[in-house]
Amino acid sequence: MNIKLQISSYQDKKMMSNVYFDLMDTNYRKKIKSDLYVNRLNFTLNKVGQGDSNYISKNILLEKLKKQRLLTIDNFKIGVWKLSDCENYLRKGVEIKSVKEFIKENFKHISIFTKNDYLNTVGVYKKHLKIERTIYLRDLNTENLLLFKTNTLFNGLKISSINSYLKKLKVIVNKAHAKNLIINKNIFSKNLIEKEEDRKVKRDREKFVNIEQGISNAESIYDLQAITLFVIMIIFKGMKPIEMVKYKELDHAIMINNKDKYIYYISRGIKRFVRFEENIFKLINILKTSLYYTHFEKNPEVLAPYNNPYEVFNLDVSKEIKKHKNLWNIYQKKIKKLLGCNYKMANTLYVNYIDDLEISQNVRNILVGKNDGQEVVFDIENPLRNQINEVENRLIEDFKIGNLIALVENRMNLLDVLESESKNTNWQRPIDFIKTISSI
Repeated sequence: MNIKLQISSYQDKKMMSNVYFDLMDTNYRKKIKSDLYVNRLNFTLNKVGQGDSNYISKNILLEKLKKQRLLTIDNFKIGVWKLSDCENYLRKGVEIKSVKEFIKENFKHISIFTKNDYLNTVGVYKKHLKIERTIYLRDLNTENLLLFKTNTLFNGLKISSINSYLKKLKVIVNKAHAKNLIINKNIFSKNLIEKEEDRKVKRDREKFVNIEQGISNAESIYDLQAITLFVIMIIFKGMKPIEMVKYKELDHAIMINNKDKYIYYISRGIKRFVRFEENIFKLINILKTSLYYTHFEKNPEVLAPYNNPYEVFNLDVSKEIKKHKNLWNIYQKKIKKLLGCNYKMANTLYVNYIDDLEISQNVRNILVGKNDGQEVVFDIENPLRNQINEVENRLIEDFKIGNLIALVENRMNLLDVLESESKNTNWQRPIDFIKTISSI
């Protein structure tokens, strides 16, 4: 048997032709494609010319193909391999570059954190395929991708996380194909990256949009308080009712060289930090004003001091289980009536929103409460801190918090809860506020 390296007469859209193995024997001939694509004008069987893109790596691949050819001929001649063995070996391809090497060399335009996210994706891919050796570009194929998804689903990963990994792998494949290091980029079957999570996020956001209708349907200040609490719990990273009662203003001493104000709470043993900004201040001010209006005479002990602009409830109320349950049972019923959901939906909306963003895994873990993140949040030199701030600002914008604030304020005016001139006043002392609401 003889084997020659030939160049195909066919050219793709980029004017590239495949270098293939031409196997010939008595009454037998087989052509097997390699991973090498070149421009015919810049190629001889000995060398890829400098006019070809990535000619250095292509010459490395060409040399490996020559060695592969000689090894196949030798094993066939001494009787170690049959024709079928020769074909399988040549189809297997050569290991020219690992995926991690490719990422390090070709993803230089992105931040180190995003690059690490791609490298982490390769590690997850390797882990769920149960491959102990180095992962090469040729390991990115349809069969492995399907197996990867099957194994990740079996091991309990969320569809949103699996989709995120697959999207990153697709970026790698497309870039490798553009550099002619992968023959076929169409290895992602039609439904491999599912859209079900996207539809779920859309449905959940539609429920959020219905908050506007809920505000319009509010018939009392208690209805508006219930909705305002729900909105705040989303912005406060999907907190629970008990966490809404327990959160505290963060000691400024922790925030070295940081002028921003934060509150914090503990959820499942992890500290969660929320940065105050203008819209959050407005939400808290509206809620505190209305709660003093409705609760000061009957239950003043449930309220945080009015001149504390960050906290809403007195922390001690969380220790009085009966009083806490009575408080939230009322609001829970109103949320069910007005929005058709319960307060747990605040966390669902928030997590689905974060899962839908293209952000680094480290940032995602901090935002959804898997990691503490204190060292990142309060380090003004840390690039991850900027990413977190950008996501928080985007959350305010995407969920139209400013618009919801205006709707609540207008509805309060229509319900004659507080006169506009009183509502917009900043009281320096609790007694000033008490005198104001007593005269209404």
